[in-house]
Amino acid sequence: MSYIIDSPLGRQLYQLLPEIYRTRDKQSDPLTGKEAAEDLAKYLDAQGRLLDQVHATLVQLQKDILPESSQDWLLPYFAQLLGAKIISPDSAGKHAEISHAVSWRQRKGTLACIEEIAEAVGEMELEFHEGWQRVAITPTVGKPIIPASVWDNTLNLDMDVPSDAIRHPDLPAATLDLRRPCRSVEALSSNPAATLSSFSGIKQNWRHANLHGVPCFPGSFDDVSRRTVDVRSYGDTTNKYHPKRLLGFTPAPTGFFALQPVQLIWEDINNSLYEHLFEQKEENGVWIIRNKTSRVIEITNPADLPDIKSYRIEGINFIAGLTVANGSALELNHVEAQSVQLDTPSSTTPTVIAKDCLFGTLNVGSGITHLDSCTVLVQAFLREVDIINSLIMNVSDVEIAGKFQYSRIPPDIHSNTTNRYIEDCTSDLPVFFTDNQTLAAKAVLAPDTPTSIYAGASDANEIGYFHNGRINRPVTIEGDFTGDDSLNLPTTYSHTLSDVIFTGTVEIETGRLNLERSAILQLIMSGEQLIDKNDNYIPTLDATDCLFNEIHIPESLCRLEYCTVLVSSNSKYLQASDCIFIGDITDDNGGLPLTGCIRYSRIPETFVAPALNVHANYMGTNTREIPVFSKFNYCLEEVYTINTAQFGEPGCGVLHPASAGVIRFGAEDGGEMGAFHHKYYTLKTEAMLEKMREFLPVGMEPVLVHDTRLLQVPPEING
Repeated sequence: MSYIIDSPLGRQLYQLLPEIYRTRDKQSDPLTGKEAAEDLAKYLDAQGRLLDQVHATLVQLQKDILPESSQDWLLPYFAQLLGAKIISPDSAGKHAEISHAVSWRQRKGTLACIEEIAEAVGEMELEFHEGWQRVAITPTVGKPIIPASVWDNTLNLDMDVPSDAIRHPDLPAATLDLRRPCRSVEALSSNPAATLSSFSGIKQNWRHANLHGVPCFPGSFDDVSRRTVDVRSYGDTTNKYHPKRLLGFTPAPTGFFALQPVQLIWEDINNSLYEHLFEQKEENGVWIIRNKTSRVIEITNPADLPDIKSYRIEGINFIAGLTVANGSALELNHVEAQSVQLDTPSSTTPTVIAKDCLFGTLNVGSGITHLDSCTVLVQAFLREVDIINSLIMNVSDVEIAGKFQYSRIPPDIHSNTTNRYIEDCTSDLPVFFTDNQTLAAKAVLAPDTPTSIYAGASDANEIGYFHNGRINRPVTIEGDFTGDDSLNLPTTYSHTLSDVIFTGTVEIETGRLNLERSAILQLIMSGEQLIDKNDNYIPTLDATDCLFNEIHIPESLCRLEYCTVLVSSNSKYLQASDCIFIGDITDDNGGLPLTGCIRYSRIPETFVAPALNVHANYMGTNTREIPVFSKFNYCLEEVYTINTAQFGEPGCGVLHPASAGVIRFGAEDGGEMGAFHHKYYTLKTEAMLEKMREFLPVGMEPVLVHDTRLLQVPPEING
C-alpha cells in the first residue's frame, strides 16, 4: 500500500510532478528487493504541511476583512467603524449585529427591522402584535372597509347577512363572536393572510381563523381579541395591552428535554399534508430527500426506494430500515437507520457515502463504501472501503480491501494487511450503556470506554457517530442503572460524559464521574472519598451545566458548576458555584455537609451557612429568592391545564422571565444561575429587548411573552 499524503497542498505538489518521478518513487529496489521508501512523497508531504499553514493564514486574513466571517476579537473594531453597539452574549449574535448595522439603521422603526433584530440577536422566533391593534377603539363613521379577500382569500362573505358581515377582518370589533373559535390554522402560501413561522423547528404557513371569535388559547399569539387599554406601568405579562407596547410572542425554551420526534410512515413524504417537513428535488442528477426542519423525523415502517437512481438523504431516521434498489448510489448525511440494504456492482466511484451516520446493519454488497464519522453497531457487509473516524463492531468478511484511518475495526481486519492500508486504528472493545431501546442510545459510549476510542479520531475526539459531539442534540437513555447494572468507573480519571439524559436512577459504586450538559433523574454515588498525592480531595462528581432531580453522595466530595438540583442535594462535602438548589442541602443523613463552598448560588431558606467552612464560603454572593420556572400547557383527559414542567418534560428547569434578577443575572459572570447558563437564555432575551428599544420609535416599549403555543404546528382546517 502506497504512502498516504495527508497535506492537501502536498498532494497537489505530488500530482504536479511528471508521472515518471511518481512511478520511480513507488518502485522497490530491484537489487535488494527492498520496498520503496517513497521518500519523495514524504518530503512533499512535509513541505505541504508548512504550505497548508501559510495558506490557512492567508485564508483567515481574507475572512477577517468582512464582519460576517471575521474572528470575534475583531468585532469591536468593526463596531467602532460603523457606530454600532454590541450587546449580544454569544458569537453568532455579535456577528449579526455588525453585519446588519447599516441595513437596520436604514429601516429603523419598521416592524420588518424589529423582526430581524429579534431573530438575529435573540436567536428566537417571534410573532409580533402591535399594541394599537390589540386595544378597543371607537369605530370611525364613513371609513371605507377593505374587501375581505384582500385580508384572507378563504373568506367568502355576504355583507348583507349579519352573521357573515361580523366576520369581516377589517371591522374594529371588540365584542367576541361566541359562535366561532379564534385560533391559528395552516394556510397556503398564496393566501394574503399567510405568515411563515418556525414552530419549534418546523416552518409552516399559517393564518388566524375567525379574527373576532372566542380565543381558544387566551394570552397566546392565537389570541387577537381587543382589550381595554391598561394604563399601568408594565410589570409582567398581565398588563401588556397598550398602544405604545409591541408584544413579541416567542416559544418558551425547552431546555434539555426536546419535543417528541415527528413520526411518519415512509409513504407520507409525498403527502401534501407533510410538505413542510421534507424537501424533495433533483439536483445534478441526484434525487435529494432532505429533512428541512430542525426537529427529529422518524420513519416508522420499512422504507423502500425502488427506482434505480443516485439518492442523497439528509437528517431522517429510519427506525425500521431502508432498502435501496440494486444498481443505485446512495449518499447519507446525519441519518440513523436500523438497517441499510443496497447492492451495486463495484465501480470507480463509491456506492455508499455516509457522514455522521448511525447504522445497526450496513449491507453494501460488492460496491465501494466511504464512511466518515459513522458507527455500525451490529454487522457490516462490505467489500471495498474508505473509512475514517468510524466505529465498526463486526464485519461479515475479513478480506475487506481499502483504507482504514483513525477508526475502530474488528481484530481480524487489523491483523490482516493484505490489499488494505491501516493507519492509527484500534481493535479495543468499546463500552456502551446496556438495555437501551433507541439506536442512538445504544451507540453512546460509557465513561470507562478505552481512550483509544474516546480520543482516537483524527482530531483526538471520539470515534464514531458522535465524533462531532452531541451539542444541541442530546441522547436520552431510558431505564435505571442500579444493582448489577450499576456503573464502575476508573478512580483516577473518567472521560467526560456530555449531552446525555438519564430518565431513571444512575448508581455508581466506584470511581468518579465527569458530566457536562447532561440531566439525571437520580444520581447515587456510594464510593469512598478519593484523595490525590497531595492529600487533596478529588471530586467524585464533577458536573458542569447539568440538571438533577436528586443527588446522593454520602461519603465523598460533590463539585457542581452551573447546575440545577430540583429536589435535594445530599453529599458529605460540597463545592458549588453558580447553581440553583430548590430542595434541601444535606449530608445524606439529615445533617449538613461537613465542609465545602457555595458561591453565587440560590440556596434554600432552611440552609444554615455556618455549617460550611467559613474560609471557603462566600455567603454574600448567594440568594434565597425563589426562582420561577417556565410553565407549559397540557391537555390531559380533555382537561386543559398549565403546570410547571417536571423532570423529563420540555422546559424543565428553565427560568421564567418573572424570576428575580438576582437569579437571572446572579452568576459570577452576570449570566443566569443554573443548568442553562451555557444557553444564554436570559442574556439573549435582555440583549434582544435592549436592541429593539434602540430601533423602535420613541415611546414604544417591547414586551416579551413566552408562548408554548408556538411549539405546536397549527392544524389544517378549511373555512
